[in-house]
This record gives sequence, structure tokens and C-alpha cells, in this order.
Amino acid sequence: MPFTVKEISPAGGAEIIGLDCGAPTGEADMSALKQAFSDWPVLCIRSQKLTATQLAAFSRQWGGLERQDRSAYCHPDDPDVLVLSNERRADGSQVGIVDAGDFWHSDSSHMTDPSRMTMLYSVKNPTRGGDTHFLNQYQVYAALPDALKNRIAGRKAIHHVAKTLNPRVAVSTEREGAAEYYKSREKAVKPVAQPMVRTHPETGRQALYISPRFTIAIEDMNDAEAQPLLDELFRHMFSRADWQYTHKWKDGDLVFWDNACLNHMAGGGYTWPDTRRMHRTTVVGDRPFYRAA
Repeated sequence: MPFTVKEISPAGGAEIIGLDCGAPTGEADMSALKQAFSDWPVLCIRSQKLTATQLAAFSRQWGGLERQDRSAYCHPDDPDVLVLSNERRADGSQVGIVDAGDFWHSDSSHMTDPSRMTMLYSVKNPTRGGDTHFLNQYQVYAALPDALKNRIAGRKAIHHVAKTLNPRVAVSTEREGAAEYYKSREKAVKPVAQPMVRTHPETGRQALYISPRFTIAIEDMNDAEAQPLLDELFRHMFSRADWQYTHKWKDGDLVFWDNACLNHMAGGGYTWPDTRRMHRTTVVGDRPFYRAA
């Protein structure tokens, strides 16, 4: 194998050393990468020099890419590459999405078939801040008391994209038209029920599959019971630092992660004109399911 894998966090993070993602990846390398991705749900490959076209090409080796619904922020060289940035043009308009990932979540869990994996390539980092935090939901679920596991086994939670429907989050004032966007999503997008315990489609392991960002209720449970239960689960999720990995970005980092078993959040901590620019792709996934162990 021409590259090596080095664990960087017991919360499921590893670094791939010796791989150029700008070149086509051979069959043997892809097989080894996929095995590493099963073992460590957050993988980092440093010192890459990727155009948007190269990022998209590498991403497509893992599966089809999600079409982005916010075309104004797509990269001009490839519509499947989303620009996350706080940059502004000369006329003051925003180049990319400035508030992406500002609360703990699993990408696209509000969709019937959420994204399988997310790839984020660092073009430019601010002088301070800009970290990304990851939470291992395998470890979170394994440590749940049996009584809580029994309460949520086979149950489904309701997920929705509209921040305006979720009292646990807030709409950013830094993003142009954000309040109007989420208000329009309230009725335009239907809520989606997802299993609260998700069986991983490849490893077969169980992970807690809820998030403060997208989970707003529990199916077939009134809010008087459901909201305290969600609060208890969220408190448990963030009760131990060793379930988390914080990635401190360097220019040229490519990080990709498994949305079936992780929550993640952008750490913020920087302001314009200190610049952060990332290019993101999301690989299409399958419908989440729960299979009793």
C-alpha cells in the first residue's frame, strides 16, 4: 500500500499519509481507503493542491454527488462543489455560505436519503478560529444506559431543515436572506422521520442518530414527553470530551467523514476580513435503517 494510516484521535480520527488526491486513485488504493474509512470515520489528508474539478473527481470515486440546492454558492467550475466562505465581492455580496455547519448535526439528515459522506477541502484558513468539531455517535450510543437504549430502540425522530422550527438553534444574522430562506423552507420541505438508533450500512454498528440542528420531535410521542427525552440524549452526547475530535485546519487539508455515525459542527471564531474558504462535496447516501442487534 503506497500510503499509511495514522490514528490522530481515539474518537475516530486518522490521517492518510502519502496520497495525492489530485491524481486518479487506483482500485487497490480505493479498497484500502474504504477499509480505513470503516475503521476511522474521520479521515484527513494534508498538503493537497486540488482544483474544484479535481475535488469533485476524487469525490465521485466514492459515489454520486448530491446536487446543491443553493446554486448561487456553487463553484463555477463544478456545480456539485459548494463554496463555504465569509469572503465578499467588491459589491459587498457574499461569495459562499457563511454560516454552514454552525450547530451540531449530521449532514442532510432532514432528507429521506441523507448524504453518505462529506468532503471538505481547505483553500484558505483564518489566522485564528475555524476549527471543525466531530462527535463519535458510535461511542455515544455504546455508553447510553440500557434504560435509555430501550426507550429509543425502534423509534423514529422528526428532522427538518428549517431553523425557524427549531428552538435549539438560531438563524445567523451574518448570512444574507437566511431568515427568509428558512421561513420559506417551513412549508416547502416536508419533515422526515429517521431512526433514532441507526445501524451502519457497512459496519453493522449502532449509532445514536439525532442532532440539535435537525431533530425537532419524536414520531408518535407528544412533546411533553419527547422534548425532555431529546434533552436528556443531547446532554449525554456532550458529556465526555473523549468522544470528540477537533480538527485544526491547515491550507490544503482534505477531510472527509461518515455522516452515518457522526455529528459535527463548525467552530467559528473568526471575522471578516480574516478569511476562511472551504470547498465541499457530499456523496449520496441511502435511507437510514435500524436493525436490532
